[in-house]
Amino acid sequence: MPTTSLLLPSLRENHQIIVAMLDDPEIEGFLELDHAIVAYVPEEASSRVRAVIELELRSLLTGPIDESVIEARNWIEEWEKTITPIRVGVFRIRPSWSQVAELDGVIDVIIDPKMSFGTGYHESTRLMLRYLDELIQEGDRVLDAGTGTGVLSFAALKAGASVAEAFDTDPICYDNATENALVNGLQDRFRVWVGDETSVQTEEYDLIFANINREALRAMLPALASKLALGGRLGLAGLLLADREMMLAQINALGLTVRREGSEGEWWSVWVEANE
Repeated sequence: MPTTSLLLPSLRENHQIIVAMLDDPEIEGFLELDHAIVAYVPEEASSRVRAVIELELRSLLTGPIDESVIEARNWIEEWEKTITPIRVGVFRIRPSWSQVAELDGVIDVIIDPKMSFGTGYHESTRLMLRYLDELIQEGDRVLDAGTGTGVLSFAALKAGASVAEAFDTDPICYDNATENALVNGLQDRFRVWVGDETSVQTEEYDLIFANINREALRAMLPALASKLALGGRLGLAGLLLADREMMLAQINALGLTVRREGSEGEWWSVWVEANE
């Protein structure tokens, strides 16, 4: 059966939002490009899905939708071929179908992504992983805001954290993170729920990270900061270099101390600490 590709020109900082909003069972998959998201849908559903996009996502697009019909193929199989192991600092992120030899000093995190972000291929995820092993302490209690695949939680647990709690507003992420916890053998130390920061019940965390987008981070930053134990660390990513001054102003207003900054391409991240 023919498949239609809908190329949605958009800023990379909005890609996660677009994918989350396109929660349609007939969408067969997504491909993330530098300046666009490609959605693959059955040809007979393309008109309906395109109408939804035009109605609900027009403000997030930077140009007209480019639609084309492509030959039938196994898109899951094709996509899986593109997911290969990637090294970020001491971590190696790999899918379960990639068999590789163990390496001394390398922490393997197994991630089988569905339509969730957080495979290690995006700059913002790499920025979080790059400094995680330096900032985590043995026995840390972790909160993962906007968990996606759960990759940051599992990296933290394998690097020494005792427990990780996570949330995401997307039910697909809940399913994906739960499955990935099982694959990594971490289901007894990982808890995830569908919701936002207001659903967090634990009083304090030693380590919190949020890899989302600027507006979501600005909205939830006070709530996340209030959950930090004294000396606790908070990592923020999904931000552009252009967002730096705005975010630092809010960080300073909350009385948090910048501990480390990082950048890759146009992307920026920051780790802050609750003053003792």
